[in-house]
Amino acid sequence: MSRYGIWVAALLCAAVGPAWAQPASLSAQDYARAEKVLDYNLKGQLKNAEIVPHWLADGRLWYRRDGEHGAQYMLVDPAARSREPLFDPARMREAIRAVLPAAAERVPEPLSVAVEAGVLRARFAGDATQQLSCDVVAHQCRAIAANTPDPLWLPSPDGRRAVFVRDYNLWLRDLDSGRERALTQDGEAYYGYGVLPDLALHAVPSRQGRWKVPPFAVNWSPDGKRLFGSRFDERKVQPYPMLAMAPERGHRPELYNIRLSLFGDAEQTRAEWFSVDVDGAGKVQRIVAPEGWSPVIEADIFGWSADNRRVYASIANYDRPARMRLVELDLDTGRSREVLEEQSATRVQVNDFLYNRAAVRVLNRSDQVVWFSERDGWGHLYLHDLRDGRLIRRLTSGEWLVRDLIGVDETRRVAYFTAGGREAGDPYLRRLYRVSLDGGEPVLLTPEVADHALEVGASAILGGDGIDLLSPSGDYVIDNFSTLDTAPRTVLRSTRDGAIVLELERADTSKVIAAGWRAPQRVALKAADGRTDLYATVYFPPGYSAKTAQPGQYPVIDAFYGGPQVTNAPVGMAEAVSATNPISRSSLAALGFVVVTIDGRGTPGRSQAFHDVSFGAFADPQIDDHVAAIGELARRYRGLDLQRVGVYGHSFGGYSSARAILRRPEFYKVAVSSAGSHNYQGMYSSLNGMERLLAGRVDYGNGRTVRPTPEAIPENYRGLDNATLAQNLRGKLMLVYGDLDENALPAVTAQLSEALIRNNKDFDLLYLPNQNHELFRNDAYYTRRMWDYFVEHLMGAKPPVGYKLAPPPKRGGGGY
Repeated sequence: MSRYGIWVAALLCAAVGPAWAQPASLSAQDYARAEKVLDYNLKGQLKNAEIVPHWLADGRLWYRRDGEHGAQYMLVDPAARSREPLFDPARMREAIRAVLPAAAERVPEPLSVAVEAGVLRARFAGDATQQLSCDVVAHQCRAIAANTPDPLWLPSPDGRRAVFVRDYNLWLRDLDSGRERALTQDGEAYYGYGVLPDLALHAVPSRQGRWKVPPFAVNWSPDGKRLFGSRFDERKVQPYPMLAMAPERGHRPELYNIRLSLFGDAEQTRAEWFSVDVDGAGKVQRIVAPEGWSPVIEADIFGWSADNRRVYASIANYDRPARMRLVELDLDTGRSREVLEEQSATRVQVNDFLYNRAAVRVLNRSDQVVWFSERDGWGHLYLHDLRDGRLIRRLTSGEWLVRDLIGVDETRRVAYFTAGGREAGDPYLRRLYRVSLDGGEPVLLTPEVADHALEVGASAILGGDGIDLLSPSGDYVIDNFSTLDTAPRTVLRSTRDGAIVLELERADTSKVIAAGWRAPQRVALKAADGRTDLYATVYFPPGYSAKTAQPGQYPVIDAFYGGPQVTNAPVGMAEAVSATNPISRSSLAALGFVVVTIDGRGTPGRSQAFHDVSFGAFADPQIDDHVAAIGELARRYRGLDLQRVGVYGHSFGGYSSARAILRRPEFYKVAVSSAGSHNYQGMYSSLNGMERLLAGRVDYGNGRTVRPTPEAIPENYRGLDNATLAQNLRGKLMLVYGDLDENALPAVTAQLSEALIRNNKDFDLLYLPNQNHELFRNDAYYTRRMWDYFVEHLMGAKPPVGYKLAPPPKRGGGGY
């Protein structure tokens, strides 16, 4: 061989050899640094990142803030442009102790604040028999009779009465006299009034007495004279066994038979409505949806008529096409009337984000409704006549998405909403707009290039209460905005021109930064089709520099969720600091990985066509998008090793991460899959089922929707079963499950395990006794094992032996 040939051979050998010496092991100190930026350790450390306003009748508002020594309470007067403490804590403490000498040293959080006879008064809890009513200006308190409702009661609008559940029936209690009377008589097990149904996926903690809620899916009329709610019939649903193998008491496994219907079960949960005339004859009116239709459980109700005798709600039929109707329910007669109907070949929803409140508002003054629809391929607002469903006009249009309806000023006839994609740049950044109900283009109220996170509460499916960000007068709105690297600001903003009237809070990032948290970067990448823009949020390790990074220096981890109901790549600081799902992104970056979260095609937040990519195929197009995007990321950022790519996720992310390593084994080398929904023939169906999200109503051939044999799999879900790909496993896979997980049933993980064993595949299985679906947030052992798995099998290093993560801290209450 010539000297030239020897030189070329040596160069080639160097090119294929390791370009960067990986650490042989990570130390306990390395893990301790990563632990400091673990999501649950940073939760609450971003001080005053958001507020919840409480509006007073005179237009002022008060809110709680994080003070240096505990909770503080602020009073804001928009007209005077003033912000000051609601009361002096030292003086209020003395005023309370003058009436109740045994009162706690700290001033408790106010139960309520209101203007009474011209005096601003706060009410505080006293003892079992009395409350304290305190003048917050004079700092003088007096004892009043305690009529604080039990947290498990549902107070009436005037606060004088409350409804509660006893023996599957609704009871009414007068809070002044203590008198009680039954409102319903025929409630029974699995068919009660105000009872949390098992389909809500909290049946096991309910049986254990650890999960208690006020009357479920029950609403007071605005005048406090009627109740309206949903009633769930689970009597014929086949029991589903949940088995605690290591019960907290005793040694015999404990069985919980919950009512949970699976795909193809002949008997599914049925839902109906009811109303109670509280002040009239006490009549209970049953209201049943048309055959084949069910109430839309994430929507609850949209509003009441002006006379409080009719309710507006939605029903759906998720066949093909999927249909949703706005209906008017007459509470006197029990009759329903269709107002309007939406249809879709895929999904039909009242918000593009399933867990957000419905972007719908009933306007009973004008007999109109602001309605959300994706009928033209983008989520927009439309104004319809409630009397006949007639379309009056479109309120918004264009290739952008309405995100949330913040409020409607019926007097001025103006709607306020957030949207993404109307302005240039990142389409996931929310902005606030107003639009006239009488026509005209939307007006931008938030010029700052940031994510304006105006959160108005979670949808009814999560049991969330609404948050009023719009002032009663409609003159002001509370706006909270940030970017990945700029702290959240909360401001009082004028709804007329968007001007900032007053800055209320600017989040304190000092503790988060001191813990070692580093802001991730937002990156635009291309989907697998080479055309569609995708957006990702990337967490780089400390000290990463594209200029100095060596080839192959950093292994890459894909933090995957991929569900069709939410996005997961943060655009604002609060979510980037303490993520919803998956967690550990900052911690894994601190250990030396490049961690990326990508919102691929099939997730919400864009056009209906973008969203619909996941309908039927679910995660497969997203996996291809992730592979393409990570490849582009590695070409753009020096040092990323495409030979060492891992993936992890929880819930839908558990499904997607397992499927990623099974479907693209040449790309993904290591996967940690927790609480995955690995097949759908073994998952729950009915009102809270996945059919409407994933691939439509089950089809066993010839249009059959009932399972013909125990082992039958719906034709339209057969290809989504991860077990069909078990033979492809080449890398390292760890499956994780909790034995009391009602959201992602343990059996489906066992069924995937059986397929892997049948195919003679090596894999790891982590069983967590007495754990539910929250294991990824509250189980420190799982988190440590997940870190170890990537350190050992993806980084090629040895993790510290026996390192023990501290459990999530218990958050205490506020007060001075």
